[in-house]
Amino acid sequence: MAVSRGKFLKSLGKSIPGMVLGGGIATAAQKVLGKVAAVSGEPEVTATSAELEAPKIEPVEFIKSGPPGGNRVALTFDDGPTPGVTDRILDELKQRKLRATFFMIGNVIAAAPDLARRVLAEGHDVGNHTLTHPKLTTLPDQQVEAEIQKTQDIIGEVLHHRAVWFRPPYGALRQNQVGPLQKAGLRVVLWNVDPGDWAQPGEDKIIRIVLAESRPGSIILCHDKYPQTANSVGPILDGLLERALVPTTLSALLAE
Repeated sequence: MAVSRGKFLKSLGKSIPGMVLGGGIATAAQKVLGKVAAVSGEPEVTATSAELEAPKIEPVEFIKSGPPGGNRVALTFDDGPTPGVTDRILDELKQRKLRATFFMIGNVIAAAPDLARRVLAEGHDVGNHTLTHPKLTTLPDQQVEAEIQKTQDIIGEVLHHRAVWFRPPYGALRQNQVGPLQKAGLRVVLWNVDPGDWAQPGEDKIIRIVLAESRPGSIILCHDKYPQTANSVGPILDGLLERALVPTTLSALLAE
């Protein structure tokens, strides 16, 4: 009885649960196909690579900006919460009834839980920024997953909150490392406006770059661990508002 190539591949996949037809297994499958063809009298047909490969996984979007329409921008802060800095930033936001997003480090949340709770209580987004702020592209998969999941656990335990946004330290993340993020229900957010406040260039430069480069939909990167950043936030907020740009959370910007 003739056995078609498609039926054979389908039955072979069923006979070995979870089998991926690739590498040596694909070669073996091709040899068996030849034998089946010889016995059945069918012409030998070469299976295509598409039939022998596992289905491709769609790449995950690394979000760098929001919709260009409207008048919203997302002001984001990494590396906190930092006593003496984050609280000053919160005061500036509260004074103007504005919201922002704070990407927090798990160990830092544990060290300043009350300040972390204040961030969430005042209506700001809290995102996951790993447990210890490593460069994820240098770590094995198991450690990457631990950095992400342990921070999710801390956010849940300390804030009774589930983070939905993730920012990799240094913006360093490969597509083949996104599995733990998908498992945790996290979306990757980068940025498109960077004043370099981490280098402490002075308040004037921080303010000037943010105001010059921000457009509707911009995602602005700052760090709530430096006094220069805290000193810059008030003028940045006022300058954005003067340009008819309204700072808000990532959830509001991306309509989540």
